[in-house]
Amino acid sequence: MRKSGLGLALLFSLIAPIKAVYAEAIMISGKLQADLPAVSFDPGPGDFVAYVNSNTITASGAGTACNVTVDDRATSSVDNLVCFFEWLPNTLGLTSNGFTLSGVPNTTGDLKLPYKISYFSGSERKKVEIVKGEYSIKSVAPVKPTITGLKSSLNGLVYDGFSFKSYLKDEAIKDIAVSVEPRNYIQYISIGSGSACEVPIGGTSCTIEVGSIKASDTDELLGSRDITITANSKNNYFAPPESKKLVVNWDYRPPVVDHTLWNFTDEAKTIKVGGQDIYTGAKTVAVAVKVPQQETEGEWWLPTAMSLTMTPDGVFKPTTKVTLDDGTEIDFKQSWATPLRRTLQPVSGPQKVGDEYLYIFDLTDLINGSYAATFTVENTSKNSSTYTEPESKLMLSDNPTLMVLKDGQVLTKRAPVYFLNEIIVAAFQGQAGVADIKSVTIDNKVVSLTPTNYKGIYYLPVGDDLAVNSDHEITVVAENLYGKNVNFSTVFTYQPTGFTLKNLEKNVTLYSRVRQYTDLLSQTAGDKCTLFTTEENANAYLAWYGEKSDVTACYPQWNNVPDGLEFYFKGRTPGLTGFFNKTGENLLDYQVYMINGKGSKAVSARNRRTLTTQLPYNPIISYKKNKVIAGINPNTALAYTTGGRPLEY
Repeated sequence: MRKSGLGLALLFSLIAPIKAVYAEAIMISGKLQADLPAVSFDPGPGDFVAYVNSNTITASGAGTACNVTVDDRATSSVDNLVCFFEWLPNTLGLTSNGFTLSGVPNTTGDLKLPYKISYFSGSERKKVEIVKGEYSIKSVAPVKPTITGLKSSLNGLVYDGFSFKSYLKDEAIKDIAVSVEPRNYIQYISIGSGSACEVPIGGTSCTIEVGSIKASDTDELLGSRDITITANSKNNYFAPPESKKLVVNWDYRPPVVDHTLWNFTDEAKTIKVGGQDIYTGAKTVAVAVKVPQQETEGEWWLPTAMSLTMTPDGVFKPTTKVTLDDGTEIDFKQSWATPLRRTLQPVSGPQKVGDEYLYIFDLTDLINGSYAATFTVENTSKNSSTYTEPESKLMLSDNPTLMVLKDGQVLTKRAPVYFLNEIIVAAFQGQAGVADIKSVTIDNKVVSLTPTNYKGIYYLPVGDDLAVNSDHEITVVAENLYGKNVNFSTVFTYQPTGFTLKNLEKNVTLYSRVRQYTDLLSQTAGDKCTLFTTEENANAYLAWYGEKSDVTACYPQWNNVPDGLEFYFKGRTPGLTGFFNKTGENLLDYQVYMINGKGSKAVSARNRRTLTTQLPYNPIISYKKNKVIAGINPNTALAYTTGGRPLEY
């Protein structure tokens, strides 16, 4: 049992009511010593920093006077005296909960926190105050945070300072380590309303795990932005808070294709790169690349890998047969493989030339065809750009086909040609316009061509200036888009025909005035050509056979007929008849035209001859008496000529 007199009195008041005591008198002697209940206080870690720090003060019973509790339902017993502890209300920002008093001080200086200890007396548990006291603390004013440094981590690299430059597109900031001056309260570091970290009391740094904040916040390849880092108390007391700008610069500009030179020819060509002329080989493409960060410090911007993707685009649709507007079909008998998608790597480059970089691609093993060409070039930082050629690229490694055709067949050596304008010269390579006729000469004289509905396919002109029934040499040169050329040369016989007035033109003696001549035009050589007197009659004949018939008809054009002769015909065959009125030289000039159902017309013969006539000898008449014929006058005699020819009367 406690020896305290107060304790004894408390004990009696609790367990021995007066009416339960039967003694008539009690005498107590000795010395009474009172022990007051005592409490101790634990202020917790850290300073009491006004406005920012949340502190918790914990009270606990001390001494032997009684057991201190905060349970107002607890009761005392002989062996256990119970005292009730409670914090009294205050205006300093701290609130109680049992033994604890928690909160953020709302003022600075020496703060007194009141409390009291009571006990409950009697069966009615009357609350009796025993002790009333104060717990004093010192509350200091907070000092605003100060950010002293930043370290930003991107892709394994750490950038120290309040700015950094990003070169890798789409790279994200992993974390930011923030350094601060130490404070006596928890510092709360944040990026906007997102990621944050806490600096413990007395600490100097924390790391914000940002995870996926991209260095750039736009689609621009070059730019900068500010990321605001704030430091405050955890309850955001400071307004405005401490803040620093993390300046993020980025440069994602890739190298770019400036210009290209496609050389599908078999000859070297030059491309101007960096102000210099650079030779490139046959069947190559040269690419000049520019770098926007030229001469910038470091190597992050240097161009590295490049590729060329050739994708068949179907622009070039090769064919081997064509049909001209007049119905003529030409089979070039070409064959074409199916082009495949290819990705090519440069055979050289990057080669620095002036302020540009040169790459070379080899095209020699590319299948003939048309392609969409796309270049991709990147720099050390993997920033890349693509460039697609605006026009389809046509690969042609073979020579064009050159054909000289007569009646659908290749013109052979010394083949007869009746209509030069029906000869076709054709340069073709899969598609009209890919190849063309560069020149055509006949007997070393350039001739003009008549175009068809296909570029590269032509008809020769009318051959009226060619010598008929003669050999002529034709030479044709064809060339494709890339300078590949082929030649064709042969000899043909033009209009191997002959027409004559056989009686007048066979070098016989011709007489003027006295003799009538009748002669019909006849064909002496060449394919049969039916003769008519006029062009109209010839066309009427051809119309009967049809427009596309290969049947020919001929008719003369009389340019000069000797005086005394006139046009004549027998049946449909033309000729001349009459007397030569002139003795001596008589000019006979005519030409024969040949036409066909296709509408072609050509001079088939040119006959110009001087016919020399002479007068017959004057007849000498002599007679002699030979015999007497009965019934005839005795003076009648038979007459004989001694010169000239007998006259027929």
